[in-house]
Amino acid sequence: MLRKDLSLCLGVLHDRHRLVRHPVGSHREDDDEYRWLFWALERHNSHVDNRFQGIVATADLIELSGMADDDLVPLSRALESPCWQGCRRSVRFAKTDIELRRHLAPLVRYARVVTLIDPYMSCRKDRFFDTVQHCSALLGKHDGTQEVGRVRIHAGDPREDPEVAHRESPADRLDRWEEELRPVVAQNGHSFRVSLWATKAGGKNFHDRYIITDQCGVDAPGGLDFVTDVTRANLSGWRLLEHQEIADILTREFHERKGPYKHLGTRDVRP
Repeated sequence: MLRKDLSLCLGVLHDRHRLVRHPVGSHREDDDEYRWLFWALERHNSHVDNRFQGIVATADLIELSGMADDDLVPLSRALESPCWQGCRRSVRFAKTDIELRRHLAPLVRYARVVTLIDPYMSCRKDRFFDTVQHCSALLGKHDGTQEVGRVRIHAGDPREDPEVAHRESPADRLDRWEEELRPVVAQNGHSFRVSLWATKAGGKNFHDRYIITDQCGVDAPGGLDFVTDVTRANLSGWRLLEHQEIADILTREFHERKGPYKHLGTRDVRP
């Protein structure tokens, strides 16, 4: 029964791109059966800010290894362990740049694609554009390397910008996005795609905010704008989205022809 349950869970994780392959980093011999276990513990203990929630191994391997690490989980109890059952699905934190990076890194470090959705997202406001830069800096960055990925941005109608001085045509806003993104693209090598959307007459209001990767996604109702001054920061909350929610958002909400919003234009910015 355990084999069937584990196979089912691993299959779901594989289909959702949640399994990440790693080269063996340990210096032990290739034929050492403890090689992976030692490597996992080495990495776990050396990455204080990026530790594993648990390391699963067979009970025999754990016993023979002579290790007594509290984070070692016997395979037979993997699916009922606290590291599996106790995973948090929501979090609240102050909307500061520091807190953003702390919570953003686990979402995007192994991702290949990240999508930022916020009707007020603007390249003309630092509190939003800084979020874009943080995503670019953290996307695909792990174990001392950074893999090239893609960043997609869905923003609202610039003609309805809350700041009157920033109102402009969709074409002008896309030109501005391209100008602002060029240095970011040059620095990290990611490709960007910016799409602008307007609310259709009598249609659904573009209101929701999300951060979605090719692995998972969060609902961010407090918005994707963050500040450096902690005294000015509000509290915000992120909730982990269900897989079907993510599919609906990406395939139905922002479909150029069939979606509930009017597509105003798209601009690609590549290396």
